[in-house]
Amino acid sequence: MSLSNKPIPLALEAVVSGRSWLLYTFDFTTADGEFSSYFYALSDEHAAHILEEMKATARNPGRLDSWCAA
Repeated sequence: MSLSNKPIPLALEAVVSGRSWLLYTFDFTTADGEFSSYFYALSDEHAAHILEEMKATARNPGRLDSWCAA
């Protein structure tokens, strides 16, 4: 199986230092179409703040498969 066929499982909740981080989704549009991605936040308000921070500071460090062990 190639890396491109391996799923990346995402927990709906991650407990970190006793705090529950919940999985949120966001949608975005580019010239290539509509896409979605995910991030974790503590609440709806926290998610809104994180999304604003992401919009202001996003960058592209490279392909995900280059970070994964074969």
